[in-house]
Amino acid sequence: KKARIVDHRHCRICGRAIPPDKEICSEKCMQVQARIEARQRRMRNIMLIMYAVIFVIFFMLLFLGGGPSQ
Repeated sequence: KKARIVDHRHCRICGRAIPPDKEICSEKCMQVQARIEARQRRMRNIMLIMYAVIFVIFFMLLFLGGGPSQ
């Protein structure tokens, strides 16, 4: 006979089996998840700022003096 596996999911941080209604198993893993999310937000904001700066520089060069002189 096959053994029936109890309905569960795994903690996103440490991989331990947890009840299906939970995402994370412990307070320690919640703190790790919070640090990961904060780092991801910070990196996303840095990338958006970099894209904006590149966009502004590109258009400044294009419209203010990047073309051939006449």
